[in-house]
Amino acid sequence: TYFAEKLNQWEANYRSWQELFSSWAEENPQKYEEWKRFFKGFELKSVVFPHFQEGDKIATRKASGQVLNAIAQKVPNLIGGSADLAPSNDTELKGMGSFQANNNLGRNLHFGVREHAMGAIVNGIALYGCFRPFCATFLVFSDYMRPSIRLAALMGLPVIYIFTHDSIFIGEDGPTHQPVEQLATLRAIPELLVFRPGDAEETAIAWKMAMDRTCGPTVLALSRQALAIYHKEDVNWHEKIR
Repeated sequence: TYFAEKLNQWEANYRSWQELFSSWAEENPQKYEEWKRFFKGFELKSVVFPHFQEGDKIATRKASGQVLNAIAQKVPNLIGGSADLAPSNDTELKGMGSFQANNNLGRNLHFGVREHAMGAIVNGIALYGCFRPFCATFLVFSDYMRPSIRLAALMGLPVIYIFTHDSIFIGEDGPTHQPVEQLATLRAIPELLVFRPGDAEETAIAWKMAMDRTCGPTVLALSRQALAIYHKEDVNWHEKIR
């Protein structure tokens, strides 16, 4: 009896909300169209991707930051942030503010040093739809959020994980921050796509593939150290790997 009454109450609440939403949509047709556009998603055709020159040296995390900001300029539902490592992960959406109690238009999310919670939060955002979420930390700390990553893969959520400092070349942080087994264990998760681009050009393509993927999560494993942009023999290499 209790649950039958609760079911009736929830159904009534749902009908009430649907009526309220329908009224809002009729009164605000322009905003309603924008709402539908956010749920449908945005294409990358108008994105002006940064140009990287062969022979130049740039860390793939820094190249990722440039690509991320170029995409964010044309994809207004792209939001995300880092577990208190945004400067190191290079994940700040420049000029787009921080989501806070007094600024719900901000697109930078400050998760704090809470990797598992961060993974759970972006899963929830992806489940709702409307927004395309990303999150970031050092690759070695992906262990803390493995249950959230695995659930994202099981549910086919289009979350993008930016894991920087992807090797033992992590500077002054030492062995506690050196990922050894993390890449192999991430690649063992079914339906999780893992990219480790070899230079800035590959990083841009990895971002395009991650954004195009709507049926599951993607990892971008990125370097702290600068990597030379190497020569590609095939001029159509970027099309053939997709």
